This record gives sequence, C-alpha cells and structure tokens, in this order.
Amino acid sequence: MAGETLVAPELVDLEVVSVWCRQVAARLMPARRAASAVADLADLPLRRFSHRPLLHRIWQLRHTVTPYDAAYIALAEAFQVVLVTADARLSRASGVHCEIAAIGGR
Repeated sequence: MAGETLVAPELVDLEVVSVWCRQVAARLMPARRAASAVADLADLPLRRFSHRPLLHRIWQLRHTVTPYDAAYIALAEAFQVVLVTADARLSRASGVHCEIAAIGGR
C-alpha cells in the first residue's frame, strides 16, 4: 500500500482509542505506551471523513453489519476502493458494493 492514500471514517480514532483504553484497564498495555500510540494515531497520514454523508447507506446495511462496520463499507463504496480489514467476519459481509480484502487478524 506504499504510495496509496488511506481513508477511513472519523470514528476510526475513537474505535482504536477505545481498544487501547480497554487494554490499559486490563493491564495488557502500559498507559505510557497507549499515550504514545494515541499521539502516533493523531499523526497517522490517514484522510478521515465524516460518516454523516454515509448515513443512508449505513442504514441500508443494518441487517448485515454493525453501523460502525457499515461506515467503513459505505466509505469504500463511495470512493470505489478496496476495504482492507483484519476482521474475517466483515470480509464475508453480503450486500456490499466494494471489494473487501482480508488480512491476518481475527
């Protein structure tokens, strides 16, 4: 993906920070490391887009995936790009109009 522009819904930051908060609370990640990771996340060269223009499509996908996952799908559809995910379940979602590429993960 070198040289590619990465895009994601704005909620990506909240989802990632939420995971780190849970890891710190469970003592799986030191708070200092999480704080550093938050700073790195803010600097990540990622174009973040509002989910508001995608709400209609997010609603259409309600029977297939969560609204959070639907935001990623709707954005990939809008930009006509491949959605890259480590979520095997999401990679098998039906009714989507974009290619979904699964990478190692859950």
